[in-house]
Amino acid sequence: MPALRSYNKVILVGNLTRDPELRYTPNNTPVAIFTVATNRVWVNAKGERKEEASFHRVNVWGKAGETLVKILRKGMKVLVEGILVYREVRDEQGKLVRRDARIRAESVIILDRKGKTGEVRAEGEATAAPEEPQGVSIDEIAEELKGSDEKQAEEEEPKEEKGENKGDEEPQDDELPF
Repeated sequence: MPALRSYNKVILVGNLTRDPELRYTPNNTPVAIFTVATNRVWVNAKGERKEEASFHRVNVWGKAGETLVKILRKGMKVLVEGILVYREVRDEQGKLVRRDARIRAESVIILDRKGKTGEVRAEGEATAAPEEPQGVSIDEIAEELKGSDEKQAEEEEPKEEKGENKGDEEPQDDELPF
């Protein structure tokens, strides 16, 4: 078996700090952007209880991002699994201004569907929250919304011609619209 040379994996469990935002790259690829807050509590050498919050920027590309924007709300608890990516921001002279770290999500699981309002709204329909929080994967949610998405797309959008590039390839980080 070959030696493991490198490994890039991030797993976060935390709460959304605000509702996700959907943006589009120049080639019209959707990307959902949201921030997950995680907390750490410890006792220092003097016996004092300390708490620290960290904020992590998360990007979800493509159809998965479009689906998550419809159901995620501020305060919801999620599990995010993905990779850590960096983006360099440079000024006009090419000098490095800053380097941003983000999580490119490969999987998002909703651990709490209650959020602040006690319900999740998808396509204008209210769904009561379950009694006990339960894990719900994005694939399950996408399947629930699939029928309503197809009906809405048929009503709102004209038919696309074959051979058109729909931007299904994942864009590079420098194509992000922000």
